[in-house]
Amino acid sequence: MTSKVFKSLLIIAIIASTSISPLMGQSNQPVKFNTDDNLLITGILDIPDEAEGSLPAIILIHQGGSSKSEWKNLKLWNNLKKAGFIVLAYDIRTHGQSGKDKGSLSDLFNNPKRSPLDLQAAIDFLKKEERVDHNRIGVLGASIGANLACVAASSDLYPVQSVVSISAKVSAVQNLSGTKSPLSFKNAFFVASEKEQNGLRKKWANDLFNRTKGSRKIKIASGESHGSYILRDNEKIQQEIITWFKDTL
Repeated sequence: MTSKVFKSLLIIAIIASTSISPLMGQSNQPVKFNTDDNLLITGILDIPDEAEGSLPAIILIHQGGSSKSEWKNLKLWNNLKKAGFIVLAYDIRTHGQSGKDKGSLSDLFNNPKRSPLDLQAAIDFLKKEERVDHNRIGVLGASIGANLACVAASSDLYPVQSVVSISAKVSAVQNLSGTKSPLSFKNAFFVASEKEQNGLRKKWANDLFNRTKGSRKIKIASGESHGSYILRDNEKIQQEIITWFKDTL
């Protein structure tokens, strides 16, 4: 190889390395990670286009009987990206493409040694991503996902700065926390429907809100929709969620 050719190749390499950022958007990138009890969890990592530097990240946790794909039906997903958030949605164990362990769904919704391990694994995955600002991780969950978001907001074991909890259940939050001590929460936005489960979800949302320190917000939507269906019926609440994370992360 002549000196002239070598120099030309070197210049091309330098231009390529400086013009293509390692933080360019990666749309719908499949990811996998393992829990502490060695269960495989599947997810989707979505990074804003032309992102530069480290960015805040939002973990999306679906409701029971569903999967990570439920979030793709909402404008919220792309709007979070447009607002500069990395999005990670994953399948809770026994759901979607994630591994299955032993135990009933009822146990899954209350056992602190099952689904909370999935959330911890998702957080650990993000903590290893250099594109993520590790001090700016939030959680958005519906139903069981809402309960897990509350657990994350109640314990320093989860390095989460802010959560949105949609249709949470107080007793399940307590059970998933693994403690009988009264819980308090930090930086949490609670959402429920007025007539959801005969008004119980509204009552529980108010209970959780009253036990929250730091930034807090509550939104009671009309109707009786549950979980992520509340967001499908109300795009205004979707925008409120984006504003919430902008203000608290």
